[in-house]
Amino acid sequence: MRLDFHDALRAACLAAALVLTAVPAAARAGVVLDASVGKGVQVSPGTEAMPTNVMLAPGLSFFDDILEAQLGVVADLTDVRNSSVQSPKLDMELRPMLKIAPPLLPIYGKAILAVTNLTGNAGGTTVAYGGALGTQLKLAGVGLFLEAGTLPRSVNGTFVWVVEGRAGVSLSL
Repeated sequence: MRLDFHDALRAACLAAALVLTAVPAAARAGVVLDASVGKGVQVSPGTEAMPTNVMLAPGLSFFDDILEAQLGVVADLTDVRNSSVQSPKLDMELRPMLKIAPPLLPIYGKAILAVTNLTGNAGGTTVAYGGALGTQLKLAGVGLFLEAGTLPRSVNGTFVWVVEGRAGVSLSL
């Protein structure tokens, strides 16, 4: 396949147009910080309380807060004893998340990927995935939110469904 001058010029113009539209969008990116507390319940197989967790999630918002990309750092606390899913010791997770919030509506959807058991207290590190739906009220860059989601995961070779509720505060900078 031969690339002539006109094809190269078209490709260069397309690349320039993409860069010129992407740079202003990135320049308008805002910084967000969420702090929240969550409580989960294993719903299948069997029913079992999960440890309470706290999450700090810094991120970037784009397109007037319609799209947010965040990386949550989660600490699973030690409030549940004799859990078959979690260690009785402090455990950590990383949760990359992508949030989409339609304009003018106080609702949002979130895709979540979680890398669990970073401390190794409950066996090997595993990956969980899921989503959440929530509602948020914002005023002057400060928001309060409530969300419910599911993060199914594999624990010791068994697929476990976990439902989690979360409440927190969000700061847009």
